[in-house]
Parts: sequence; C-alpha cells; structure tokens
Amino acid sequence: MKYYSVSNSAEKEIGRTYPQLHCTTQIHAHALSSWEFPNFTPRLIFDLEKSAKLTDVLSTGSISADGFLVNSKVRDILGDFNLMKHQYYMASVSLPKTGETLPYYWLHFSQPELTKQINYENSTFYETEWTFRENLIKINSYEHYQELKSYDKKAKFGVNIDEIAVTEKFDKDLDVFIFLPFSKLYISDRLKNALEENKVIGLVYEEAPEVKFLKKQPLTHVAVAQPLQKSNIL
Repeated sequence: MKYYSVSNSAEKEIGRTYPQLHCTTQIHAHALSSWEFPNFTPRLIFDLEKSAKLTDVLSTGSISADGFLVNSKVRDILGDFNLMKHQYYMASVSLPKTGETLPYYWLHFSQPELTKQINYENSTFYETEWTFRENLIKINSYEHYQELKSYDKKAKFGVNIDEIAVTEKFDKDLDVFIFLPFSKLYISDRLKNALEENKVIGLVYEEAPEVKFLKKQPLTHVAVAQPLQKSNIL
C-alpha cells in the first residue's frame, strides 16, 4: 500500500489568506497537544478571514497539535476508515459577510505509543539542525532520542525518518497515523482516494516513500549518536 503525508492546503482554492481562520478562544486552542487528549472540553470559536474561502477542511495557526478542522462531510467519510486514536471536539466558524455561524469539528489525533512500535534497529533516521537535514543518525529508542534532546539547549536538534520499519505490534491496517516526534501525519492511498473522489477541499497530499514497512538489514557505517557527544548538540 502507498502512503501520503497530508497537510492543510495553502493553494488558491482556500482564498487569499492562510491560515483561513482567526481563533477568538486562543487559550483553549493553544492548550491542545498531540501528546495527549485534553482533560477539559475545548471551546473552539473561529472567524473566517474576509479574503479566505470556506472549505471542507479549514486551516488555523492557533492549534499546533496534529489534527484538522473538518465539516460533517469529512467526518462522515473518515467514519469508514481505520484511524489512529482520535477524538472530535465541536467548533464553530463565523462567516464575515453574513454573520452566519457554521458547525465544524476539531479532529484531534493522539497516540504517542505508536512511536514505541517503531523497529528502531531497522529504521533509517537523519539528524536535523534548525529543521535542515544533516547526517544519518542511529537512534536506538525513543528514550535514546529524549536523552540526546536533553542536551539541546538551543532547540536546534531534531530527528526525522528516511525509512520506517515497525514491530509486529503496529496495526498496518491504519489509514491515519503519525510517529511523534519523528514524522508527519500519514494517510493511506485508499483514504486519499476517498477524499479526492468526494472532492474534499482544503488538503494537500505528498507521496511518502519513507513509509514502506520493509524488513531490511540495519545500516552500516552510520554515525551512532552517543550521550557523550554533547558538544555536537549544544
């Protein structure tokens, strides 16, 4: 099966303003995190920007968590697919020209334990500095990454994935998943096809060749990141 990374569109189909929404309940929006489901019911109220178009999936800069602001059409489509752990939260969008308020849903994804289901030995990682790609790096576990990150006083160090291998615990029938903090949000080609066939507007897709779930031999001659190499991170 092929997979794609998915994100909010910034193309002309959304109008002249990105993100499309202004949030009037910033405190609740900023409190959402991909690492957990909120222990409160978020109050999410948005205004559509005057030069933005209303789309099935709307973009907002107020929520940094992984998820999408979707209408009931998109929610119904997703109901036929196998998503990672998620929760829908009610949201409202006010239109500038008419003052009409429309119901939307914040689709919140959170399943950090998926990162534990990476086969670290057989996956290929690379280091980033200020988000720019650097060298290949050997990561032994999520805890190993956390240890390296703890030396990063300038918040410039990161790790991303070139090729993903998973353990037997990973559900390969998932149509939506993410490996925090190493990857983007991925969807299956069958879900992408359904969204496109139903003419869902507001998303863009990019083929994700790194998602292969291949059983391959570990790389050789790859720099192994060691806790003693603090000077490379500071």
